[in-house]
Amino acid sequence: MHILYIHQFFAGPDAPGPAQPRKLVDYLAARGHHIDVVACDFNAYNEQDEPVEERTLGVGSIRVHRLKTPRGIRKSLMARLNSYGRFAFSANRYARSLATPDVIMSSIQPLFGGYAAYRNAKRLKCPFLLEIRDLWPDALLVRGSIVKWQAAPLQWMAHQIYQGADRIVSLTPGIKTELLKKQIPAEKIDLFPNGYESAAFALPAEARTETREQYGWNDQFVAVYTGTHTEVTAIDVIVRAAEALQHRPDIRVDLFGSGQSKVSCVALARSLNLSNIHFHDAVSKSVVPSIIAGADAGIMTLFKSPLAHIYFENKLIDYMGSRKPIAAAMEGVQADIIRKNEAGVVVGSGDAEGLANAIVDLADAPETARAMGGRGHDWVSNELRQEAVFEHYALTLERLGDGSIAQHPTWDPFE
Repeated sequence: MHILYIHQFFAGPDAPGPAQPRKLVDYLAARGHHIDVVACDFNAYNEQDEPVEERTLGVGSIRVHRLKTPRGIRKSLMARLNSYGRFAFSANRYARSLATPDVIMSSIQPLFGGYAAYRNAKRLKCPFLLEIRDLWPDALLVRGSIVKWQAAPLQWMAHQIYQGADRIVSLTPGIKTELLKKQIPAEKIDLFPNGYESAAFALPAEARTETREQYGWNDQFVAVYTGTHTEVTAIDVIVRAAEALQHRPDIRVDLFGSGQSKVSCVALARSLNLSNIHFHDAVSKSVVPSIIAGADAGIMTLFKSPLAHIYFENKLIDYMGSRKPIAAAMEGVQADIIRKNEAGVVVGSGDAEGLANAIVDLADAPETARAMGGRGHDWVSNELRQEAVFEHYALTLERLGDGSIAQHPTWDPFE
């Protein structure tokens, strides 16, 4: 089967960003499919150049086409919209130069790339699968980034894409909930979340020691955050928690990642004269398991929002897969999962003092903390195996390609 995959920020090998799209494409190629990926020429997290690729896996193949696209997406909302729109325009035209696919798929956000995929699917009368990673313009509205009249054209575009898709993939339970509220039929929505890949966490015994030596962690209790630094992820709450932990020299906080709020959060830490919090550059996805292995706990934070339940982040799976307890300040599905499985300590969004106390609780009760990490690992390895998620994903695409999708049931591992 020939698949056209339009995904603006398809991350290159070992680049920052979600690893799931690359691994899914590899999985599809290993099943014998041929995938053309149309993406922009830079990474969304640090704007490094991303490579054109052409490779084979078994009898399948992958070609990653890179389109020159305006950068500077962290400068302003208008800069982001310009980049999104220009990419969608280029992708729509470029897709016409490729062989006619059996299935077109697209991953949003950004919304505009999804619209380019929809237009091509409509033109070719080709089955169309839409993958939703974030809700636009809903998320912009609740953050106050735009007002209702500005959201109207984006809402129209989203409605067109949702209605035009033959199947919709939600990456989180919360996004599925919101789609159902929009009257999208349940029989059209699959839930294929990021999955747990056991091989990525099968590290040599010395990995923990090497990481601790590399970062000078010595005998301290280390709580790490691995991910983007944005308004949504509320990194300022972690900084305020570190302020409340100054009386505990045996505890340190290390953050790995990049994003538009990093500069302000680093400045906040400096203004508070904190020596117990350390900011590091974003690292490749393959390095994350080693970093977490060297740590003692993982940190998660989210801003307070009516849409907090739509988020289901890689770091939740990474921490659980690494058998680390989680100290979290957030609400939503992720908080519910941690509480239900007793895999960490959760306080409300924005509660920096509560987060600090959660980290202290884990540091002062190492046996309890290890048991929490073990329970998290049991849940993620039993319920969210990446192999199972990818198999259902591939079957859905294959049923779209052979025209039997109406007889293929949707899948939701949380039900």
